[in-house]
Amino acid sequence: MVKQENDKPYIKRNVEGDASETGLLKFVQPLLMDGDYGLYQLGGLEGVRNTYPIVKGVDNESAIIPFSSDIKFNLIIRDMKKENKNPTSAEENMYVFLKGAPERVIERCSSILING
Repeated sequence: MVKQENDKPYIKRNVEGDASETGLLKFVQPLLMDGDYGLYQLGGLEGVRNTYPIVKGVDNESAIIPFSSDIKFNLIIRDMKKENKNPTSAEENMYVFLKGAPERVIERCSSILING
């Protein structure tokens, strides 16, 4: 009998998506599953996704720019403070997550923090 994907330990499951996405998911998921990492109590990766949903625009479309080889980045806007139902500014509850080629990400930044 073939074991169903959801019955397998997360690190052993097949992941749909590109190689970078797969690597990130397989790295982060164990951190979310057990231990004292703060996000553990949310129920793993799916719990985090459910707790911090993707923002919907005025046309009820998800605030996502999917990765493509033309633009070389992807972007998601998530509602990180669901308890604040009446924010007075976007900064009160919306975070932008941008991942992609360094030159594409840097050109969209107004400042860069350097730890050193």
